[in-house]
Amino acid sequence: MEKGLESRRNEEPVLGVTKPFEIIRSEHRLSTPKPPKSSYYMGPPAGPTAYFTPPVGQLGVHHPREIVRIERDYDYGELVQFSSAFPLELQGRITPTQFLETINVLNEGLIRAHSLSSAAFYNTLAVLTFWLSPLFIKDRYRREMEKLAYLIDALNAELYNPVGLNILWPRKSAFLFLEIEYYVRSIRCSSPYDTDDAHRPQ
Repeated sequence: MEKGLESRRNEEPVLGVTKPFEIIRSEHRLSTPKPPKSSYYMGPPAGPTAYFTPPVGQLGVHHPREIVRIERDYDYGELVQFSSAFPLELQGRITPTQFLETINVLNEGLIRAHSLSSAAFYNTLAVLTFWLSPLFIKDRYRREMEKLAYLIDALNAELYNPVGLNILWPRKSAFLFLEIEYYVRSIRCSSPYDTDDAHRPQ
């Protein structure tokens, strides 16, 4: 009998504590907005989505309404290159030509950064100097990554932010894909370093 009372005591919620806490927690979960996530391309965007709607919100203050994922082009093997296929989600914000020029200039920077001859030279130099040279000399990869980051910054400020788009620094996704935030008309320039200093090239 004592066991029965004990089990009932465990099953019954304590009035005024357990139930209200669960309600508050569920209400908080429902009321807290979560940032959207990009996903692999599965065809044209299905409704309801924010695509093809006017920009709403404020860049750097609100979460983006959607995030467009640009896939990596694996035809080039281990060399990081992004696909130049124009995503339908960006229609009405930028033209296919502008998107193609953006991808081409990013891909060119990635080709320069992953130069095999440069990597061989700086690795040999590091070995000969007992790994002291990287402390004083930036290798080509680091220099090109810095240029690429500033290029993304400039593209955002001049082309993408004014039409409610924002390119994210692809190191956040280990260069597996490129993400473009879809939301708002910008009142300031955006930098790929604004959200997380950990993504700054080393």
